[in-house]
Amino acid sequence: MKITFVYPDFFQYADGSFFPEARLHLGIAMMSRQLKDAGHDVDLIHVVRPWDREEFVSEVKVRAPDMLAFSATTMMYQKARMYSEWVREAMPDLTTVCGGTHAQLDAEDIVPGTPSIDFVVRGEGDFALVELAEALESGSDPLGIDNVWGIAAGGKVVRNPVRPLIEDLDTLPFADRDLFDDELLCEDQRERGTVMACRGCPYNCTYCSNHIQRLQYPNRKAYVRFRSVDHVISELRWLRERSPGLKFIRFDDDILTWDEDWFTEFCAKYKAEIGLPFVCNAFVNLLDEETIAMFADAGCEVMAMGIESGNPWLRGRILHRHMTNDDIVRVYQACKAHGIKTVSTNMVAMPHETVDMVLDTIKVNARAEPDTMQVSVFYPFPNTHMYDICVEEGYLTDGHRDSIFCDSILELPDSDRPEMVRARENVHVLTQIYKRFNRLPDPLREQATKAMDGLFLSDRIPRKLRLRILDTILEREKAKGPLEFVKY
Repeated sequence: MKITFVYPDFFQYADGSFFPEARLHLGIAMMSRQLKDAGHDVDLIHVVRPWDREEFVSEVKVRAPDMLAFSATTMMYQKARMYSEWVREAMPDLTTVCGGTHAQLDAEDIVPGTPSIDFVVRGEGDFALVELAEALESGSDPLGIDNVWGIAAGGKVVRNPVRPLIEDLDTLPFADRDLFDDELLCEDQRERGTVMACRGCPYNCTYCSNHIQRLQYPNRKAYVRFRSVDHVISELRWLRERSPGLKFIRFDDDILTWDEDWFTEFCAKYKAEIGLPFVCNAFVNLLDEETIAMFADAGCEVMAMGIESGNPWLRGRILHRHMTNDDIVRVYQACKAHGIKTVSTNMVAMPHETVDMVLDTIKVNARAEPDTMQVSVFYPFPNTHMYDICVEEGYLTDGHRDSIFCDSILELPDSDRPEMVRARENVHVLTQIYKRFNRLPDPLREQATKAMDGLFLSDRIPRKLRLRILDTILEREKAKGPLEFVKY
């Protein structure tokens, strides 16, 4: 059977401009390898720019698949839906299936919500997609497969249960990286090897999909699973041999330090057998001086960690990220001491966020001093706890965005307030200002911070005057040039 994956992988903005994300998708690459191992023919339409209907349909006809398999996040699903509708009109007999994160969060939106999609694969796609391909090829019933939803004769929606999680990840093959055309990948993807050592996350951050995805599985207590260190090292050796020009490794995991014994073994073997610089994500709660030193010794050059909000109430009660500001600052400063560059991830435009809470985020970053800051706009992913809050509070609109770096789709109180707009749109610039304040001796530091806060919060100074002063300060700071950007 011939299976063609379709992976929409670019952001498009309201003005028609676009930005290619253009990254290798490990999930698609792993399923490709499994399908090929089962004897199927597989290729990929990696969509990294806008295509029109004629171009897309023509490309599908050239590929001549028996099954068209879409993989999409919630933000990319609008594109996948559109492409599937084009194909259904032009090639009504072509079987279509969709998986990916959106299928885990809102399968009903796909089947039965999208008539141009025949099947949706929930849970882990490993095995399920192979079984679906084999059922279609042999003419057996595809609606008897766990993880697969579809519509039976007569219009009944068949919603099969999700099979248990794969607990032994070493049984899975390495990703089929040859599926992706290096020429379509963004430049930094060509010089790095992306790997995952584990699956799942133990935390319950309310804006993230993990707390919802976990609930699908009958063995959900096994949601966090690690490959053996030797299995990871074996893939990295193969990857280095495959790509001699590789400059560094990126681990897409968030919790490499979750299992102390695993992490200790990993650091020793990575340093001895691989030796390439690497970048990774990390969770503040899982880091201390010892683990940071081990990361540095093993070759970690960049670490990205979520702050999200600098306000303790918003971060803890609303986002369910339980860490203190002092913990955040301590970990960031420890990374700096060990020569590891840091990236902070932050969100604005969240439910219940006020101007002073945005300033809290700015001030924590000013204390932590990350080398690069990512500031995204909160997006409510379907059926997450934060999505439910947005529905209950009446903030949700029918808007859609391709990217977390666009304007918000929520109607939030005070979102158009001039002080709020200036705070949210100038997090990077304001962090540099507050960072300089922190280096002043007391009481100058306290006085400068209070004066800057007053430009956003004080009722004693007329608003027009406050905003005029604030705009002047911001423009002068922006004129100093762009900030450093660390690849991660």
